[in-house]
Amino acid sequence: MTSSSWIGERIPTLLRPTLLLLLSAWHFVLTILEVVFVERRPRSVFNLTQLRLKSFARLWTQNGKAMSAEMPGPVFSLLEACKGVVLDIGPGSGEILKRFNPELITALYGAEPAEDLHPGLLRNAEETGLGAKYHALLCGAQPESLIPALHKTGIMNESGKDGLASDGLFDEICCVRVLCGVPHLQQTIVNLYTLLKPGGRMVICEHVANPWRTEGRLLARLMQVIYTLLGWQFFMGGCELQRHTQELLRDAGEWDQFDLKYYEAKDAIPWVVGELIKKGKAVETDENKEKVEAVETDKNKEKVEAVETDKNIKMAENMETDENMAMDGTLEMDEPMEMDEPMEMGDPMDKGDKMEKSYAEAVKA
Repeated sequence: MTSSSWIGERIPTLLRPTLLLLLSAWHFVLTILEVVFVERRPRSVFNLTQLRLKSFARLWTQNGKAMSAEMPGPVFSLLEACKGVVLDIGPGSGEILKRFNPELITALYGAEPAEDLHPGLLRNAEETGLGAKYHALLCGAQPESLIPALHKTGIMNESGKDGLASDGLFDEICCVRVLCGVPHLQQTIVNLYTLLKPGGRMVICEHVANPWRTEGRLLARLMQVIYTLLGWQFFMGGCELQRHTQELLRDAGEWDQFDLKYYEAKDAIPWVVGELIKKGKAVETDENKEKVEAVETDKNKEKVEAVETDKNIKMAENMETDENMAMDGTLEMDEPMEMDEPMEMGDPMDKGDKMEKSYAEAVKA
């Protein structure tokens, strides 16, 4: 590979986060102007935590849909398979809610700390058919924020007061582009592991520190350090580029399945995507079984109907072709049997005379 081709291929992927960083800084400035001159609350500028959340909500409201149109790896298919009682950490304004199958969902809880994103979140929940199944929680993923919010919904029992649930609460927990920004990451992951039922599944799509020692590149790892120094975490709602999330997930507890793979590993923002199955036997309720069976039955019916439709179309096309050929005189009919020589019938009287003549000659002899 020549130096020019290397630059043309590698440099854009390393500099792509620059556009997002500049865009987020611009929205931060606009948020300050809005708070001071539109809302007339100049003192709120000194509440940096709320100001940053408001700025990120503004950025996400205007760009979240485009940023969610494509995702690395099999994220969409993993979300589509979610069933039962699901906890979605950091859903934003709900751009990925359309990836869930409402027929498989019993209840879906979305923990989103940015209040300005909740109107869009609830609107998208309605539009995607979740409706009353969706419960928006104004909280973060960290235990001190998530656990009280869950208590208010009534889903937790008394054993959950300290952030613990004896047998788990959720069949599935989804973490899509969120663990990069939660405080106390290790404690948060351990708590999420506890909230997951035995045999439950955790769906992961997170950007992490570049694996430059194995699949990544040293230059991409250095760019992560540069972006951090330029204020990535400050302007991007607390998002950190250099977290080793997969190691913390592995150490959170025992897993029957730990399937995480790197995607875009050579870029400045690499991803780990996959699913984790908590150790233990999953207890599937009759309601969930019926929903899954109903969905599978509908799929099988559609397949059978499609096959039958194809067969009927082919039969109709064949019959129409035969009719057209018969009308055009091109359809070959069976030809009448040809005889090599015509059969002579003869006269019965002649046959009788010949027989008498032969008899008389025999007597003479």
